[in-house]
Amino acid sequence: MRRYFVYLFLVLLFRIPATAQNGFVGKCGAELKKHLHENFQPKTIVPTDNIWSVFRQCDINADGTVLDRYSSQLVPFPTDSISSPDNTTIDYVTDLSWWGTRINESIKTDLYNILPCNIDVPMHKCDYMPGEITDTIYSNGIWATGWGYIDEYRINLYVPPKGYEGDFARIIMYMATIHHAEHWSGQGVNFFLDGAYPTLNGYSKSLLLKWHNQDTVSDIEILRNNIIETVQGNRNPFVDYPYLADYIWGEKSTQPYIPETPREKIPLRSTYSISTDKNIDLYSPYIPDDVNWTINGTIVETESIPTRQLGVGTHELRYESTKVKGKLKINITE
Repeated sequence: MRRYFVYLFLVLLFRIPATAQNGFVGKCGAELKKHLHENFQPKTIVPTDNIWSVFRQCDINADGTVLDRYSSQLVPFPTDSISSPDNTTIDYVTDLSWWGTRINESIKTDLYNILPCNIDVPMHKCDYMPGEITDTIYSNGIWATGWGYIDEYRINLYVPPKGYEGDFARIIMYMATIHHAEHWSGQGVNFFLDGAYPTLNGYSKSLLLKWHNQDTVSDIEILRNNIIETVQGNRNPFVDYPYLADYIWGEKSTQPYIPETPREKIPLRSTYSISTDKNIDLYSPYIPDDVNWTINGTIVETESIPTRQLGVGTHELRYESTKVKGKLKINITE
C-alpha cells in the first residue's frame, strides 16, 4: 500500500460540520476563493518546537516510525515527545522563498505545508516547482528532480513522491488560497500569479487539478486535517471538500456552487410504465439495504435500472444476503 495509516479511531472523533458547506452556496471563482481565504485561516501559530510532537500523531507509520513520503527508510521517533528523529528534517511543500520578504510567521509555521522527510530532501528539492520532468537529475525511485518545460522554457522541477501527487496538489492549493501574495518571489513567479485570484497560473492550475483528480483524498490526509486542526485551529478545505477546486479553478469556476439534492428512492411496486417511470429503484423498506440483487438471473451492481433497458414484459427480481432472500415479479408496460 502507498499509505501507512495508524490511529484510525481518531478519524471518528472529529466530524466536518455539515453547515460548513452553507458558506459555499452560490459562490464560485474569485468569490469562493475569497470565502475560503477569510474563513479557513490558522487561528494559532504553532511554535517550531512543537512541530515534531504533532508529526508523532499524524505522520507516523503503524510500527511507530516516521511517515517519510520521500523515502522507504524506517526511522523511529525518539522516546521523548518533541525531538526530531535521526537524519530527518522538515520539508516545505511550497517553498518559503516564494514569499520573499513578505513572509510572516503564519506562513512559516503552517503545518499543512510542512512534512517530515529525510535530511537530504531539501538539498535535492531546493526551491524547485512541482511538475513533470523530461530529464532526471536525482531520483531515489520514490521522488525525483530534473528538467522540465513550462511554456517551452526549460526549468528545474521536482516530482512529488509516487502516490502522493494529489496530497501535494491539495497542500499547494491550500497555500495559494490561505496565504496568497500580492507579489511572488523567486521560482514562485513561474508558478503563481500576483494577487488574490486566480493565484494559480495556467501551468500550475492544469498540473494541480490533474493530480488532485487522479489521486483522491486519503485516510492520512483526513487524519492530518483532524490532528492539525486541534493545534492550529483550521482545516484544509480541499481535503474536506475536494469539489471546491473545480469551482475555483476548473470547469465550474463560473458556475455558482449548489449542493446536489439526493434523489429520493421510490419503493418497488408490481407495475411500471416506460413512458412515466424512468427507473426502477431496487429499494424496499421491508428489504435490508445490504442484499444482492439479480434481474432475470443477471447480477445487478447499481441501485436502479432504467425501465427502457429492461423493456416491456414481466421480469423476475431476486434478492439475497446471509440473513434473507426472496423474489418478486414486476410488469413493465409502454
